[in-house]
Amino acid sequence: MNNTSTIRRTIRTQSLAIVGTLWLIPGLLSAAPEIALQMTVDVAVPAAGQPVQFTVTASNIGPDAANGVQVADKLPVQLAIPAGMAAFPSAGTYDAASGVWSIDTLNAGASATLLLPAVIAVTDQPACSVNVARLTSPTDSDATNNWALAAVRRTATDRCADLFVSVGAQVLLGCATSNRVDNRVRVGNYGPDSATSIYADLVQSPAVAPNLRLTDPSGRITVACSGTRCAVASLGAGKYIDLQAESDSFRNGTQQAPTLSTSVSSGGETDYATSNNQSSVVDVFPAVSKNCDIKVDVLGNGGCFIATAAYGSALEPQVVVLREFRDRHLQRVSLGRAIVRFYYRHSPPVAAVIARHDSLRFLARMLLTPLVLAFTFPWRTLALLTLGATLVIRRRVRAGPLRFVDSSHDLR
Repeated sequence: MNNTSTIRRTIRTQSLAIVGTLWLIPGLLSAAPEIALQMTVDVAVPAAGQPVQFTVTASNIGPDAANGVQVADKLPVQLAIPAGMAAFPSAGTYDAASGVWSIDTLNAGASATLLLPAVIAVTDQPACSVNVARLTSPTDSDATNNWALAAVRRTATDRCADLFVSVGAQVLLGCATSNRVDNRVRVGNYGPDSATSIYADLVQSPAVAPNLRLTDPSGRITVACSGTRCAVASLGAGKYIDLQAESDSFRNGTQQAPTLSTSVSSGGETDYATSNNQSSVVDVFPAVSKNCDIKVDVLGNGGCFIATAAYGSALEPQVVVLREFRDRHLQRVSLGRAIVRFYYRHSPPVAAVIARHDSLRFLARMLLTPLVLAFTFPWRTLALLTLGATLVIRRRVRAGPLRFVDSSHDLR
């Protein structure tokens, strides 16, 4: 009876310590400043010469104070601060010449506002005059809410959208006897209003890959693809979708490096910023043979294949964290370089599968999240693990040594 109780008590204690530690991980690792940015305008359709006022609010919704907080908000060329008026920040200072609002410190739960007056400064007013504010803070934990905007319109019927397109780098298989185009294409809308009747087009130069096409892996009813064009019925403000650039498999005896270009346009709303309507990437297809002679450039421009497939872009903050850990730590020791080489040899086929299935992408993000958090907050992770180990050891000491029981006897 005593042996059975000791075993059960030890198992229960260790399990509770582990579960408790896992339950504490999100709270401890997420203990960082989290600043959300918002903007409103008091008059969306002003009369000629009528001033408007933008209100920019920076709120620290995280548990810790934020330092070095700055917001870049320089009025677009169509707008100007009226003569005799000035911006009024509730905290910090605002430089009208650079458009930088320096808040410096923002305590947990605190907010700061910037009142920014403006008036139309051109004789030929455009349909959309959009004011954009972007937050920079070295300790902010989430970049998804670090920008805000508001539009001044020429008429009440004008709609303002900002379409963008981005084509991702090719996920090159570590060992293959043929090549194919397989690039992710992201189409989105940065504007304050929904965009409709959107067209995404794909071009390859020179034409290397056969049967080049643009597809929608998710099969949305709002997206219709045919050949190298996809028509998107609508995209809400701040929304995006991921398409796929594909081709049939092909063999090439010499290295090929075609440029894959994408463009996006709208047949409905005014796209007030068109500089981000095109994107291109060079797909490098090495010469292949039946002996699998593709080489992976580990120390060069190799990407985090699985992370890129999971998060959708090599520019996502989580991918950047993993890539920086690779470059700053793994690449500096022989064992780390061996791990990187092994990963780059075997991960591309896995990444190619993950990239095609939303459920696998979600699962991969869930599995990568603890690593991202650990690399982002290493000291807190170490403190958490130390705390967990201490709890287990203390419970173990109090419970006494673990006794092993002869399995030939019935435990009762």
